[in-house]
Amino acid sequence: MRDANRYLPVAGCAVLMIAGTWFLGWMAVPAIAAVYGLARRDMRAPREAGLAALLAWLVLLLRLKMQPSFATLLAELGQIFPVPGFAVALLALLLAIVLAMTAARFVIGIVGFRTS
Repeated sequence: MRDANRYLPVAGCAVLMIAGTWFLGWMAVPAIAAVYGLARRDMRAPREAGLAALLAWLVLLLRLKMQPSFATLLAELGQIFPVPGFAVALLALLLAIVLAMTAARFVIGIVGFRTS
């Protein structure tokens, strides 16, 4: 049970990132990750923020996959870029992870780690 409780803040952060992305856009991801890093202030915070961003955007992409226009969009993006359409979706996931990890690490680098 103790191991399950360790991931509750990550799940909460992921839910906030889903809501933030849905209502405010992609800029909510680094903002929420920075607040998460400020609240946690330990070595695992950037990895946990990245995991939360991955989970959040994966849920958002899976929800978008239910829309018929999403397949058309991926096909069009596959024609524009020299990669398949699903690779563009994977790059979007990678962007979310990098944004979250960088924001959390940046905040921790400024304020420092919690000493106790």
